[in-house]
Amino acid sequence: MPSYTLAMEDQVLALRASSRQNQDGRGAVCPAAKGAPPRHVALVMLAAALPILASGSAFFVDGPNHLFRVTLWEMMRADDAVAQFFQAGDRLYPNLAIDVFTSVLSKVVPPSVALTLFICTAVSVYIAAAVWCRQARGEGTDLPILLVILLAVYSEPLYWGLFNYILGLGVMFVALHRAIEQHKTPSNGFGVSQALILGAMCLISIFPVMLYVCFCCGMVTVAACDDWRARRFAESAKLLRSHWLSALTVGALLLVMEPGQSGPTEWHLITKVTGVFSVGKTTNLSLEYGLSALVLGALGWLVWRRGLNAGRHELAGLIAGGLLFIVMPKDLMSVGAADRRLVPAIVTLAVIYLRGPSPQPVGLDRAVSALLLAIVAVKAGLLVYLWSPLKQIDTTYEAIAKQIPANAIVLLVPQVEEVRPGAVERARRFASLVSAFQPVPAAEAHVFVEHPHLLLRHLAGRNVLPTQVFLNFWAKRAHELQQLPDPATSQTLAEVVAELAWLPREVTVFVVSHIALDDALIPDLAVRKITEVGGVRLYSATRVGDLLRWPDS
Repeated sequence: MPSYTLAMEDQVLALRASSRQNQDGRGAVCPAAKGAPPRHVALVMLAAALPILASGSAFFVDGPNHLFRVTLWEMMRADDAVAQFFQAGDRLYPNLAIDVFTSVLSKVVPPSVALTLFICTAVSVYIAAAVWCRQARGEGTDLPILLVILLAVYSEPLYWGLFNYILGLGVMFVALHRAIEQHKTPSNGFGVSQALILGAMCLISIFPVMLYVCFCCGMVTVAACDDWRARRFAESAKLLRSHWLSALTVGALLLVMEPGQSGPTEWHLITKVTGVFSVGKTTNLSLEYGLSALVLGALGWLVWRRGLNAGRHELAGLIAGGLLFIVMPKDLMSVGAADRRLVPAIVTLAVIYLRGPSPQPVGLDRAVSALLLAIVAVKAGLLVYLWSPLKQIDTTYEAIAKQIPANAIVLLVPQVEEVRPGAVERARRFASLVSAFQPVPAAEAHVFVEHPHLLLRHLAGRNVLPTQVFLNFWAKRAHELQQLPDPATSQTLAEVVAELAWLPREVTVFVVSHIALDDALIPDLAVRKITEVGGVRLYSATRVGDLLRWPDS
């Protein structure tokens, strides 16, 4: 009976697990699992949308960059007023969803509103997909699980503004559930429908596709081991047959799509370790690592007490996702946070497989709910505390932007020091401010919330070229433009000087600077202060000497 045993092993294990119940209730499950009450899910979605609606997406790191780009695309479709700086691309590319969504909505609402609605949609799809997958697996979803999902979506990917990725993860959760159900109960139409879903996912974001492929590799590994023991090739062949069209679709799209970014690939041990604690981390504060550890601890306790409703294939997929995080570099071809963005998705998958609440919740369940609610409240307070000074800078940038003429090249110089303070020093500064009940100074808000692109919010819709904008593939910088410096991400005064030293000769730029610039700071660079608002200065700068050349080392 080897074939019967292998085919039914997961079901037997699940029945054994569900029949076990210790006196303390560990591993107990509700036999008649109910879905989460719609009002609870709606409240969690509303809680997730409130910070987005309140900020208009401005205070997520890449939010203003997205706003500038989608507004630019609308201008390019309307006329050629920006042709001197930009040109349209002609190939498909990943991260297409945000451009298509906002392009359609921009016909009836402003681009800023369309972008905000897209972010709310992406977050809602993420939450709804996770809850739906649990319900489809017959598991109830109580308050602790909803709060863990909420904190998982409010993690570093949202902080960095990876909105396409968040939407793609919601699609991936559904695709993985379909793949698992297909393995248990084959369906004739699965191959075509799954290929369409994977194709859409590939155009939304490539990283969810990586996670999906890695998860499926884990499933295939288990099936191949079973086939090896049974001396046959049935299980793994079934998995491969059900996914050949999806693999063909994704492969074809990768061949025709824009290749994406190119640059260095780097792997860092320290950021790999801290990346484990990126769940629920929505600011750049070191304090949030502690909150993330509490979230992971709460999830670990829920897993220990309730167990996972997952067979060997699902567990192998989760392990494969963890291995992908370990081998994924920090910067993948200059794409930052390539590894850290994976952790919240893996945590959410674990939540999807978590068993529902027991019929008689114990006091510790209520304690976990209280802890998670407290973390949500602390995070809300942190966002208000750290976003308040950014509102002041936002108002300052609005006034500065009005003084920048059309057809201008715009550079941004952030607040920097001789030496950038380390994480410990930044944490000490923050602790001293909080202990004295003092707000974060507006001029130093970037120390706690790195946000060099906020100026782009007020340059959107203007015929200007900000060098700090990261363009997508439908809107590219014109090829004939000279290489320009970009001091926006400089972290020390020396880096600012090094960037501005490479300004081409007789090219006039407008520099929005948080530090005072003068002729002595950068040799042969003529600067003229135009205005100053709230400690932020607007200069015009032109190189009058030869381009600085560094000696060979």
